[in-house]
Amino acid sequence: MAVISESYLAQLYEFSNSARQTEILSAYIEKNCSSKHAASKLGIDERTVRKHIHAIKGRAAEAGLSPTFDATRFVDQGQQIVGKSTLTKDDEGNVVWVKTTKKKITEDIISAIADQVALFKPWPLVRKPAKLDGRKATCYVLTDYHIGAYSWAAETGEDWDINIAKKVLRNAMSDLIKDSPSSEQAIFCQLGDLLHWDGLLAVTPTAKNVLDSDGRFALLTEVALECMLSCVNALLANHAKVHVIMAEGNHDLASSVWLRLIFKKLFSKNKRITIEESPFPYYKFSWGNTFLGFHHGHLARINKMPGKFYSEFAKEMGESEYRYLHTGHLHTKEVLEDAGVTVERHPTLNARDAHGARGFSKTIRAAQAITYDKTVGEVARTVVYPRV
Repeated sequence: MAVISESYLAQLYEFSNSARQTEILSAYIEKNCSSKHAASKLGIDERTVRKHIHAIKGRAAEAGLSPTFDATRFVDQGQQIVGKSTLTKDDEGNVVWVKTTKKKITEDIISAIADQVALFKPWPLVRKPAKLDGRKATCYVLTDYHIGAYSWAAETGEDWDINIAKKVLRNAMSDLIKDSPSSEQAIFCQLGDLLHWDGLLAVTPTAKNVLDSDGRFALLTEVALECMLSCVNALLANHAKVHVIMAEGNHDLASSVWLRLIFKKLFSKNKRITIEESPFPYYKFSWGNTFLGFHHGHLARINKMPGKFYSEFAKEMGESEYRYLHTGHLHTKEVLEDAGVTVERHPTLNARDAHGARGFSKTIRAAQAITYDKTVGEVARTVVYPRV
């Protein structure tokens, strides 16, 4: 076996994208780069060790670091390696250049998500609460939470990172549940942009705008799942039934897809929970003669939403006396009424980033839980503000 330099092994830690990978890498180095012995130490399959080490070394190679050559020494500050060019010979002895560049879409994203899903088993059943009002449904709206965004208080007025996001959400959900009526039905509407970015690069999916980011994408997926599962579990402990909506947002076009699929799998055997499975980014829920509609807001402006929902859900809206549409996207609160429909744009709990602070006015940060009666529409509302 070729001797691998200690310098190369030490630098590999920079390319670990999760605590789990760091643990595996440490065991691998401690056991003299033996996947078999590292697996034995950790009590896991040898193939798992090889897969993670391969991913770490792959990211290192993309950055120009290999066991035999450190190309990063020749890269000026502020620049990065985007590919590889090799001088070699073909089968006839001719000198040729082989030029390669890293894939725009790599298997790292799929691998990171697969690792998390493999750890999940069907979510444990939670005891159904007693003494609930069967005529009421409470809708908990979380929008534009941007897990993974980074904000520096000196520049933006408020700090924001992954750890703050976890604490604020836990406190907000606890306060909303505690102060809302004891309704039989809960609707948990994660209204889009839960994740700040949607892949290995911290850029918006379509325009490719560079984002202020905190953490690696694998960490984002782990934290997002942990937060969403905690929210749903808390709602199951306080409501007889829970309907879950993981809406598409412009920052998480792909992530909203795997979030829906994972929740469908995890709660497939729980009759108290239903998952909105539609890939169409306009969602509905009916409660008695009340119609509720949901859309992130990236595809339809607030004044166009009544017409859009009437065109898509004419039957359901026509059979309802009360019609409420919920949207987000702009991080501001706005309410309008048109054609017998109340449309509400919800504020967000997350702190604004540098782009928001420099270009837009400061807005109130909040989250809401709205309770609806089967016959008279909205009857109660709870508003909470961010606290760590």
